[in-house]
Amino acid sequence: MTTRNEQRTMLVMVCAMAMGIGGLFGGCGPSLSYTVSGDLIKRLPKSSRRSVFQAETVVTIAVDRKSSVRRQIDGAKREIDRTLEKIVAVKEKASGAGAREAQKIDLETDMLEAKVDFLNDKIDHLHVRLELADMELLLAKAQFELAKVQLVKKHSIAFDDDEQDFVDQVKDIQESVEDMRKDVEEDEAELKREEQRWLAVKKKYFSSIGESSKGWWTE
Repeated sequence: MTTRNEQRTMLVMVCAMAMGIGGLFGGCGPSLSYTVSGDLIKRLPKSSRRSVFQAETVVTIAVDRKSSVRRQIDGAKREIDRTLEKIVAVKEKASGAGAREAQKIDLETDMLEAKVDFLNDKIDHLHVRLELADMELLLAKAQFELAKVQLVKKHSIAFDDDEQDFVDQVKDIQESVEDMRKDVEEDEAELKREEQRWLAVKKKYFSSIGESSKGWWTE
């Protein structure tokens, strides 16, 4: 990948280490500084709590989105392992192969190695998306806290914190999310170019063994 992507990956690793030390959202970027005690919400009539259900649902969706990215990372790692095993098996066939067969083996090896390179790039990109998913989850939680404080204020329950602090908290995190989404879009475009390079090597191999254009989408 490019130097920019390598730096981006390093940032993700640093953030992950910081969050592991300082808590789920501590140590890297915006944090959830303002929250509403659950005890205050319990003092509200059950029927009035429905207004925060939608905000809570957004949190659940954000959690699912983060889990989905993690599954994609795990899937890409497993695919790398399978591809590396194929490379070993293909190279074992090279012993005693004729010139023409050896050429095909070289092309197949090139294709599989290009696939590993692409998958490593994809994992780097997914880690960037995971960082975004973390920030989107933080935003959803901030919006949930804002919905709760607005409900508490609506029912005139004593609450020391200023609602504007909750509004500003959402605004600050939203700005960070928007900036991060731009980075993800740029990184995604670079990944697409890497994918095209891999597919070009893949097509070259399958063309060499007489496969149709449909056949070179599978190994």
